[in-house]
Amino acid sequence: MKHYVIAIALLTMALAMNHTIRMNQVQAVEGAGEEYVLTVPSQLGEYRQHGDDEEVDERTKQVLETSNILIRNYLGRQNWPVQLTIVHAGATRRSLHFPEVCIVGAGWEIREQTTVPIGIMFEARKLVLVRGDQREAVLYWFKTDDNLTGNFFINSFNWARYQVTHGTTPSAMIRVSTMVGPMGEDATFAMLKDFAAQATPILLDTVP
Repeated sequence: MKHYVIAIALLTMALAMNHTIRMNQVQAVEGAGEEYVLTVPSQLGEYRQHGDDEEVDERTKQVLETSNILIRNYLGRQNWPVQLTIVHAGATRRSLHFPEVCIVGAGWEIREQTTVPIGIMFEARKLVLVRGDQREAVLYWFKTDDNLTGNFFINSFNWARYQVTHGTTPSAMIRVSTMVGPMGEDATFAMLKDFAAQATPILLDTVP
C-alpha cells in the first residue's frame, strides 16, 4: 500500500511539472515575436572584438527557431582569432540541441570529443573537427540561469527545473572556436580555455 501511494504521488508531481512546462511554453510562443539584440561587450577580458558581427542568414534562424544569434570574432594576445557564437533560445529551449548535428551536416568530421574543465567554474564540451585539410578546435557549453554545463542532458534538467520554480527561464548555447594554427592543437585549446575563462564572468552578467 505504501509503495502504491508513493507511486501515485510521483505520478501526480510529474503530471503537474509537465502541465507547468507546457503552459510556460504556450506563453513563450505567444510572445515569440519579441526580438532583442544580445548586448555582449566588444572587450572580454584581454580579448577585443575584431570586425563586425557576422550576418546570420534566414535559413539558420528558421532551423534554430530564434533570431537571437550572435557570431563575433575576437583577437587575443597572439592576434589569433577566436570566434564566439551565442544561440539564445528564450524560454522554449527548442533552439538548443546537440551542436554536433549541425557540425556533421556542414561536412565536418568529429575526430575527438571529450569534456574539459574551464578553470574551477564548469566543464565544457571539447571537439576536434576535420574537413579536408582544415582542423578546427571547438569548446561549447550551455547556460540556463547561472548554471553552466557542457552536458546537454544536465542543461535540459536545469531548464525543466527552473521552468517549474521560476515560470520561464531563458537558455543559451555558447560556443568558442578557431582553426588549429601553427601553434598546434594543445596551444589552440589552451587559448580557447583562456578565452572561455575570461569571458564567462562577463557573459553571466550580459546573457539572460
